[in-house]
Amino acid sequence: MSAMLNEMYTRKSSNTQLFFLIILFLWGVSIGMVSYLSIVPRVKFPVDFRWADVVYHFCAYLWLSFLPFIGFRSLLGGSISALLMIPLGIGLEFGQYFVPTRVFSITDMAANSCGVLIGIVCGLFLRSTFMSTRY
Repeated sequence: MSAMLNEMYTRKSSNTQLFFLIILFLWGVSIGMVSYLSIVPRVKFPVDFRWADVVYHFCAYLWLSFLPFIGFRSLLGGSISALLMIPLGIGLEFGQYFVPTRVFSITDMAANSCGVLIGIVCGLFLRSTFMSTRY
């Protein structure tokens, strides 16, 4: 697996370009889904337990901040894009204040931000592990 990822990051072929485009498309769709689910009046969780909401927020923002490190060729572009997920999470949480049946929660903001930070660490680790050359 590592050889395949390393080859994808170092080889400049049309397949590699397609891979990056697919990842960026997936990232855009993921942002759309998280945004929609953050402002829709009712969300039913597939698995419900005491802190399910916090876990879902953490995982969603980990995912949103991890993908840019794969999709963007430059480390700076991936880093800025990942960091922009923090204001997205904060803004959507403030938006929930205006949605009936939704509740503004600082705990959810913290879960979003922690997810982003862990996603950035994972993304940086992936890039440093599998990327052998700069672009």
